Amino acid sequence: MDPPENDRRTPREEPGSTVREAVPEDAGGIHALAGELARSIGDTPPEPGALRDRLSELLDEPRARVLVAEGAGGGVEGAATLWIKPDLAHGDTVVEVPMLVVAEGSRNRGVGRLLMEGVRRAAAESGAGLIELVATRDNEPARSFYRSQGFTETDHVSLEFVGEMRAPEDRGGG
Repeated sequence: MDPPENDRRTPREEPGSTVREAVPEDAGGIHALAGELARSIGDTPPEPGALRDRLSELLDEPRARVLVAEGAGGGVEGAATLWIKPDLAHGDTVVEVPMLVVAEGSRNRGVGRLLMEGVRRAAAESGAGLIELVATRDNEPARSFYRSQGFTETDHVSLEFVGEMRAPEDRGGG
C-alpha cells in the first residue's frame, strides 16, 4: 500500500532512479534545479552560461564531484555538489556539500537518499571523517531530511561576505 500523498516521512521509491557523475550535457537540468533552490531561499537563480562555466570547472577539478539523480525517463531530477578537502581544524579529510537539491516533483521518492548515498560513497572512498552541509534555518523539510540521514544540527553560525571582492591593498585608507 502506498503512503498517503501528504506523508512526507516515508519516501516512495522511484523505479529506475540512478545516481551518476554529471556530464556537461546535464547543465540544463542542473540549471533548472539550481533555479528552484535559489527561488526557495529568496536568492537569484544563476545565469545559464555562468552555471555551465562553473559546471565545467567542477568537472575538471579532481577534488570536486557533481552527482545527478536521473529518473527512469532520463531527466535530471536531483543534483549534489561536493568538495573533498583536507581540513586542518579537524586534522582529517572533510567532504563539504554546498548544494543538494531535488526537483519539486521528485521529492519524497528516495531521490535525496540516493544522492546522499553517492555523497557517502565519495566520502568513504576519500577516507573522509566528516561530511558537512548547510540548510537554511527556515527549511525544515531539508533539515528533517538531513536528520533522517544521520546528520546532527550544530550551533555553528554561518556568515557570508557578499560585498565587493578586492584585495586588501586595493581598499585604500589606513
